[in-house]
Order: sequence, then structure tokens, then C-alpha cells
Amino acid sequence: MILSVCIYTACDSENGGRDIIWDITPVEFNIFITDSEGHDLLDSTYQGNLIKDIQVSYQGEEYPPITDQEYYEKTYGNTGTRAYMPIFYGLLLRQYWSHKTFTNGDFEMIFGEFDGTENIDHREIILNLPNNQQIRLAYKNSFRWKSNGDPEKNTQFYLNGQELEDNAGRWGYYHFRYTNTGYEYIPSEIK
Repeated sequence: MILSVCIYTACDSENGGRDIIWDITPVEFNIFITDSEGHDLLDSTYQGNLIKDIQVSYQGEEYPPITDQEYYEKTYGNTGTRAYMPIFYGLLLRQYWSHKTFTNGDFEMIFGEFDGTENIDHREIILNLPNNQQIRLAYKNSFRWKSNGDPEKNTQFYLNGQELEDNAGRWGYYHFRYTNTGYEYIPSEIK
């Protein structure tokens, strides 16, 4: 028994005591759209919503919004591992859940998921809006394993070629306000 404890300890110290499965956050575009009066234009119960008039173009394909139910049908049972694996589902429409306040908020569209360990210089999607308006959303991602075995990830998000500097934009949260002249980006904090 003493010998087996020594062998186990020796094996453990060879791995640095770090038998860890890292779940790396996938990259997603999170999109919110309101009007100048604050109405949530992605809420299906709001009469003036834009849900049927929005889609995303990505790599030559068009993605209309899907519901949570359609999302679960696509993803159920696809991982086969305890580690989190990103699953590309297209454009998901759902109510935002705040991890800060533990409450539901406005509705959002999420486009993704993309592998957070993938090094990408530029990945772009086109948000197609009513009246033939288009907005280019993009990100670049760098990932590496540090010498101590910890992951290091840096993701930068862009709007029409410009890097987003506000707190929400740095995490891929895009809030647009619809006005008579079109759509404007609203710099904000993560809710």
C-alpha cells in the first residue's frame, strides 16, 4: 500500500499535479436591436419586431433565426465528452440571461459557436437587416497554451472594420438602435 501511494504521487508530480480538462469559451456574436423608444425589436410579442426580416450571411449561406427548441434538437447528444465542445448552430434567437443579475433581459440573436482555441486573423459575418441594410461583424482570435499549462485567449471584435473598444463590444455584444436613418451601434456595458 505504501508503494502504491509513492507510485501514484510520482505519476501525479510528472503531470505537475494538473490533470485538468479546460473548457475554452467559444466565440459568438451577441446581437441586440431596439428602436429609439427602447422597444425590443427581437421580441416576438412586440408588434413591430424585425425577426422575420433579419438573417446572417456567412461563407455563402444565409442563416435565419432559429428558436431554442430548434437549437436543442441540433445540439442534443452531439458532444460525447465531458469537455465542452463548441457546436455551430447558426443564428439563435433567445431571451438574454444576465449572469450578473440572474434575470432575463431583452431578446438577443447569437451567431456561432466558433471554436475558442482556433487562431483566426479575420472571420466576418454580414448582418442583413430590413431595407437592404447590411452590417459587417467580425472577430480575430488568438489562443495558446502557456508554459505552465494554462490557456491564454484573446478575442477582438469589429464593426464595419473598426475594433470595438467598449466593454460589451470587447466580449462580442453588439447593441444596435434602429432610427429613421438606419442602425447605429450603441456602446454599452455587459448587462
